[in-house]
Amino acid sequence: MKHILRIPRICQRPKSCRANSRKDSDIPEGVLIGFGNPLLDITTTVRDNVILQKYGLAENAAIIAQERHIPLFDELSKMKDVTYSAGGSCQNSIRVFQWIVTKPFCAYFIGAVGKDKFGETMAKRAISDGVQAIYQTNDKAPTGTCAVIVNGLNRSLVANLGASAFFSETWLNDKYLMCVVNRAKYFYTTGFFVAVSSGTVLKVAKISSSSYRTFVLNFSAVFVLTTQKAQLDEILPYTDIIIGNKEEVLAFADTHDWKTSDTFEIGKRLQCLPKDNKRPRIVMITDSECPVLCFQKNGEILAYPVPKVDKSVIVDTNGCGDAFVGGFLSQLVQDMPLDYCIRTGIFASQQVLRIVGVQIDKLPKFKEICF
Repeated sequence: MKHILRIPRICQRPKSCRANSRKDSDIPEGVLIGFGNPLLDITTTVRDNVILQKYGLAENAAIIAQERHIPLFDELSKMKDVTYSAGGSCQNSIRVFQWIVTKPFCAYFIGAVGKDKFGETMAKRAISDGVQAIYQTNDKAPTGTCAVIVNGLNRSLVANLGASAFFSETWLNDKYLMCVVNRAKYFYTTGFFVAVSSGTVLKVAKISSSSYRTFVLNFSAVFVLTTQKAQLDEILPYTDIIIGNKEEVLAFADTHDWKTSDTFEIGKRLQCLPKDNKRPRIVMITDSECPVLCFQKNGEILAYPVPKVDKSVIVDTNGCGDAFVGGFLSQLVQDMPLDYCIRTGIFASQQVLRIVGVQIDKLPKFKEICF
């Protein structure tokens, strides 16, 4: 099947956009809220596979921790060169967002943690990155953690969701939290959080749609598409922007029996799914090497090439997808053209892969770089 594809030529922020863009001081506090599963990333770099073999881990894979993996987190925390960051996919995106906009607390993050030292450490890290974290605390489950073991260009992730898996939908009845929600103009959540609290996501998506604010959903992982089909189908009519990679959108098509593996066809059908309000939906399909595809109203498809990165500068690919979203959202909330939003996302993702983990303090100041 043939598709009409347009590749935008704009390679830098147009002068008209510079003139109309907000200053950092003009971006409202709490303009964006991210809902996700907060995990304290515990990252270390190894030169051999000893620890991987000890816990039966693959060199380049992501898994949910089983009972035999639990001692790994304590072992990593005792290592000399371990680094901590306020992680989890959504929280990573929010932190990258703050790195770019620079003004603290333009973004809030909501999720659940335990009443323990890891929860306290993560809260401090989030604040230091300019993120206003509003954590629901759970005294019966530990703070979620993610072991990130980097070996060359490979990284092995082991996630223990802990308290983040027990986010309570009733917590949204809190008056302060609803004030925060009512003030925000943009909402972002991941498929990972849909798997934890789909009721919360649906409620926020409906609030956003009815008031013509912007709700962004990231599919996040293939397992989300296969296990949360009914929940996603209920949420999508209220979703303004859908983000997913090629494997995820193929999984969506498969679960809906669309009988096609044509990425372009799937993107167009996703864009045309029923919507609660009249605002056209945007669908973005990402890929580490192929162009980012953007599907808009009237069948328009834009393609944004991803510049090749010299393998010699790649340190850790963990968090690149999260960084893309953070970069994209940083310009979206400033009413920048879609072209610039996507290019900023690509730029952010290619900065993060040059460091171990999503360590915001290791990234250069965004404004000092011309991309």
